[in-house]
Amino acid sequence: MVRSQQFQTDRSDALRQQLIEMPKAVKNRERAQGQRSHFQHLRPQDSSASTRKRLGLRVGAGALAGGLVLGALALALTPEDRSEDASRIIKSLTKAQQEVDKLPAGALPVLASTGIDPSQTRLLGHSATIRYYGAPAPEQITNGATAGKTICMIPVDARGESKSLGCTLLKSFESYGLKIETPDRTEAGWLVVPAAAESSLESVKNEAGWSRQAPNFLVRNNN
Repeated sequence: MVRSQQFQTDRSDALRQQLIEMPKAVKNRERAQGQRSHFQHLRPQDSSASTRKRLGLRVGAGALAGGLVLGALALALTPEDRSEDASRIIKSLTKAQQEVDKLPAGALPVLASTGIDPSQTRLLGHSATIRYYGAPAPEQITNGATAGKTICMIPVDARGESKSLGCTLLKSFESYGLKIETPDRTEAGWLVVPAAAESSLESVKNEAGWSRQAPNFLVRNNN
């Protein structure tokens, strides 16, 4: 009987020890499962963050490339400087000289000291007794310094002669244009930029005799 009681006592002690250890094991398993679950949730998030980072780099690279393309396009669309191109004012300079564009022989001496090429003259228009020719001229020299290319207007009288001409810098042509009048101001020719023809005509509306004879050439007949 003593042995039997000792056996039961030992067995009871073992069961009690198992009951004590069991909750600890359960908690350990739950804790391990929670950590695995936590890690499993972290992986997709990390992957998503990495993906977003890669996409951000791609978008940034695309924006940079787009900026470079736009920059190149802006450079390509920059208009060329035509400030010293006389053909922007005298459109017929883009075509071959016609017979009507040639200065009469009696007017050619006025070009002698100007350097104007006689093949570059073009008829602009006429008033009652005067024909007006335009032509580009070489660079003007002022006090030993180059001031820039010029454009000139040559008035030719009824006899086919010219005693003078007027010139102005192409770069500053927009400010006023080029006007030549007779001494008594009864006749005049006024060459302006095409965009300024209407406003120029408006500015002389109180002076009798002005009219628009060509897209950018005004004349005055007041005799």
